[in-house]
Amino acid sequence: MFYIGWIILTATGILVSIVVFIWAIRTGQFADQGRARYLPLNDETPSPPVVNPSRLSLEVYVLIFVLGLGLLAFACPIALILFRLKG
Repeated sequence: MFYIGWIILTATGILVSIVVFIWAIRTGQFADQGRARYLPLNDETPSPPVVNPSRLSLEVYVLIFVLGLGLLAFACPIALILFRLKG
């Protein structure tokens, strides 16, 4: 049964989506919808990018960790299929 890997992948994706949605509600990401509709019309100039950052920020480490989890989640069903086909 190679379906178990895809079921795990789907369940993990749904669980992560629910956790992120709950985080967004708790931190007030959806609180000011009136202001959000006018953000594309805002005429602010973006700040210049940092040329040489001395070290990576926390956000970069979190993004790398999330990317690693995503790659692991995609690799698990493939590994299960390959091991199932060999055995």
